[in-house]
Amino acid sequence: MPTVAEITLSYKPAKPVSELPCITCPEDAAAYCHSIWDDDLLELREQFIVVLLNNQKQVLGWHLISSGGATATIVEIAAIYQAALLGNAHSLIFSHSHPSSNPRPSNADIKLTKRAVDAGKLLGIAVDDHIILYRGGYTSFRNKGLI
Repeated sequence: MPTVAEITLSYKPAKPVSELPCITCPEDAAAYCHSIWDDDLLELREQFIVVLLNNQKQVLGWHLISSGGATATIVEIAAIYQAALLGNAHSLIFSHSHPSSNPRPSNADIKLTKRAVDAGKLLGIAVDDHIILYRGGYTSFRNKGLI
């Protein structure tokens, strides 16, 4: 019989839980996302990141899912949940930039978020918010009633 490789999983946090930042509201989410964003790219290209949270809403880490052009970026839902599962996340915050500084979510933004929220429900991973970042501010899907 052929030998099959053994697959093992390991999770080793970089910091003790007591040192992890906590995100409990849209303001916290926006501040955290602004702190990790490459400010030089904010008005240049649309990017999408996912922030991974534990069950106490502490930040386990973040991952750049996609980087596009001035008006769009392609986001694969599988890539979001691959990062979430590998990072041992209990919930997520999405964030993407609007280089145009338009604060309104597009129809594509709303559809993507709904599809991703639905996918997360299947996996038991909640989406806490989706933050649109732009120069001088942010828009929270949670505050807008879109999540």
